[in-house]
Formats: sequence, C-alpha cells, structure tokens
Amino acid sequence: MNFVNNIENSFYPEIYSQSLSLNTDLSLCLFKKVKLARYVLAVKGFDSNLDIKTQIANARKSIRQQTSAMWLFKEIGAYIVFICDELPDLKESQLEIDRTGFHAVIVQGVHLVSKSGVHLFNHTKWRNYSFGDTESIASRLVSSAI
Repeated sequence: MNFVNNIENSFYPEIYSQSLSLNTDLSLCLFKKVKLARYVLAVKGFDSNLDIKTQIANARKSIRQQTSAMWLFKEIGAYIVFICDELPDLKESQLEIDRTGFHAVIVQGVHLVSKSGVHLFNHTKWRNYSFGDTESIASRLVSSAI
C-alpha cells in the first residue's frame, strides 16, 4: 500500500465523507461538508524544482478546479499536503496560509510529510488557538507515513 492510500484510509470516511474522482494533478482530494461550510484535504507530490509558494498557488488552483470553488458563494477550506521522499530545508513561516477568507480556496493548513514520517506544517491560528482539529490531522498524517 502506498503513502497516498495510507492517507486516504486514515481520513476517509471517518473524517472526510467523500473521496473525489480526480480531474486535476492532485494525488488525492478528500471532501466534507459541515452545514454550509466545505472542506478538503488535498494531497500532491512535492516538486523540489519549484519554490513552495508556487507549489501552494498551484495546489490552490487545482483544488479550485477540482471542487468548482467560487469566492463569496462556494468557498472551500483546504488542508494541502505535500508528500516528499525527504523533507526540504524549509521553515514553518515559508508554508504560507491564508490570514483572511477572501479566496475561493482558503488555505487553512499546509503540510510537508516525508515518507519516513518527518513532518513540517503551518495552520491557521487566531491568537494561540488553531482551528479545524489541527493536532489530530497532523498526527494522522505522520501515522500514515510510518
């Protein structure tokens, strides 16, 4: 079983109710709806030839295409997971997340997870409070790798 399948089995269907058929370059896109809110956990391979800012922008675009997200009417909160063989030399602050909700795809968390389980992530916070059960998601991702 590969890493992407492990992630899917860790989150679907317990946390995310749907595993979407892919029509973009994402490796996995899990979806859930809670009342009017919509969320995805999207998995994509890390490309060491591109800077992380570009990769996050590309993932946002793929998620928008995959989910038909639209600002103001059909926004979607996203956790973006990049899988890599070895963790690149990056800092948490370089994993840019959205500070406002003025996007069709609101990046609430960015994770880099190596196949050995080494993990770096940044999540949306308000003061010292993280939203969206971030610790549980982070620990499930690490468990999926090992």
